[in-house]
Amino acid sequence: MSDTKPVMERYHARYDNNEYQAVTQKLADALHVERDSSTASDAANLVTDAALGLCGHPSYTNGWRVLAVLCGQQRIPADVVDALHTYLSLYAQNGDTAVDDFAATVKALTLSYTALDALQSAVPHANGIHGWQGRAAYQLLATSDYLVQAAIQLLGNGDESYISEKLHHGVQRLTGALHEAVRYSPRPDRFDFSETVFPVDLNEE
Repeated sequence: MSDTKPVMERYHARYDNNEYQAVTQKLADALHVERDSSTASDAANLVTDAALGLCGHPSYTNGWRVLAVLCGQQRIPADVVDALHTYLSLYAQNGDTAVDDFAATVKALTLSYTALDALQSAVPHANGIHGWQGRAAYQLLATSDYLVQAAIQLLGNGDESYISEKLHHGVQRLTGALHEAVRYSPRPDRFDFSETVFPVDLNEE
């Protein structure tokens, strides 16, 4: 096990209790719980884990991402995310992009969850539309649903087999949309991507 003494010294040298109390209170308020509740305490512990990770603690390397996933899932407001970003910046080391990645990840996740809600509401409506345009639109909305789910998992460093499954379903839906257009559009050539090939290695000549 690596020596964490320098990490803890770095953490304690940068720790500001007033800043910590203020930012964890903001987080508790955003979660709509009392600061002394178990939910707020668990969230505050994730803030500490993220700070330790930024100081180089090997057990919390991914701490910022775990906190980001929680904030994204709970749709923590942007002003609270910015406050967390400012607090965690106290612990960032030179050249470390994790703090900026934290804020960007939370905001991307929050908006992705919002988009997912809208897409999942739109899909059944489109499914009831008659005609090839409606059927194709339904397939495209379903495609977007799967792709957003895959993006959410990628942002949270999720399971790769699950991500692959969502991408597979998305491609199937996209193919279904193109088939509708090729079969029934007056200009099927505009929707014929049969010659499109996904490169295995983008570096290949």
